[in-house]
Amino acid sequence: MILDQLTLILGIIVILLAIVASLASPFLHRIKIYESENNENDINDSPIPVSIIIPTHDEFTDLKRNLPAFLNQDYKGDFKIIVIADRNDRETEDLMNRLIPENKNLYATYLPESSRYMSRKKLAITIGVKAAKTDWIIVTNPSCKPLDEKWLSSFTENMKPGTDFVMGYTSLDNNTRKFWRFEHALIANNRLCSAQKGKAWATNCQNIAFHKQQFMKEEGFRGNLQLLRGEYDFLVNKYAKNMNTAVDARRSSWLYEDEPTRKTWHNKSIFFRASRGLLVGHKGNRISMFFCNMMLHLSLIVSLAAIVYSVMQQNWILTGASGFSLLLLIITRTIFANRAIKQLDEDIPAGIMFFSELKLAWNNIRYKISYIHADKNDFTSHKL
Repeated sequence: MILDQLTLILGIIVILLAIVASLASPFLHRIKIYESENNENDINDSPIPVSIIIPTHDEFTDLKRNLPAFLNQDYKGDFKIIVIADRNDRETEDLMNRLIPENKNLYATYLPESSRYMSRKKLAITIGVKAAKTDWIIVTNPSCKPLDEKWLSSFTENMKPGTDFVMGYTSLDNNTRKFWRFEHALIANNRLCSAQKGKAWATNCQNIAFHKQQFMKEEGFRGNLQLLRGEYDFLVNKYAKNMNTAVDARRSSWLYEDEPTRKTWHNKSIFFRASRGLLVGHKGNRISMFFCNMMLHLSLIVSLAAIVYSVMQQNWILTGASGFSLLLLIITRTIFANRAIKQLDEDIPAGIMFFSELKLAWNNIRYKISYIHADKNDFTSHKL
């Protein structure tokens, strides 16, 4: 078969598109994991005091199950766990009354019933920060827990002079759907990588730490109190500045989150769309992700169309080039995704990763449609 000009041009186009689409993978850049510079015997020789804030709202079951893992931390320094619950949450109040006498490092406080016109989660965190006696504050959810008793010792290694903010990773329970774990890992990889480049703007991991002094000086959540959710995103966006943010992706510093319900997962995605407009840096990230998805679908569609056309024309050279470009796209995107996700210890088969990327793009459209048709009053506290 003679290689004509049209075949040459089309073959070059499909292959170049596959190369560009491969390099546009959101997993091309992985989180850098820095091992501890300390020897095992030197870790936390001078541990700093720290407070762990756990705001809870209708999460008694999660709190009861996961709180012991925080209380049992093997930490040489002083640490206090501050639980903030609703005033009328009798189950949590009874649990605290039983545990506090046995645990000197546990403290509970309660939200006033009159606080109706602002985000209760943000108010709970603010009250917890004010109640803390330490400068370093860790915030997490009742649905999260450390894997073992060394988590706090590992996570506090990041709290050094010159560091203003610490971002850690939260791994989803293995019973969570594989597609959700894939989506969680992709988002976490994207946002933690941005933070390592000095461009922290959001997080999907409930495992962060900051200075009380800075929080109080910059008036906490002022500027976004009208929104019910997004507390972790706003903390990162406001207080994780430039290169003064430490990203700790070591397994010893991870928290593990219980399997979310379908409603919880859906609401998280929808509420993020309500708050992201106030996050500095979200536009650049949206443009980047749009380009990644556009190139993925463009390359896939062009390669498939070229295969169909070349087979109909019996142009086997173009068929070979188109088939090669399709395989190149699938294999390279799978390799990049598998490499990044395995680093986060997510047990997801490599064979479904390419198709999970495709599905995720269409899922985002579905989330957007759901948000467009939602009552926008559902996302606010009606404070303003």
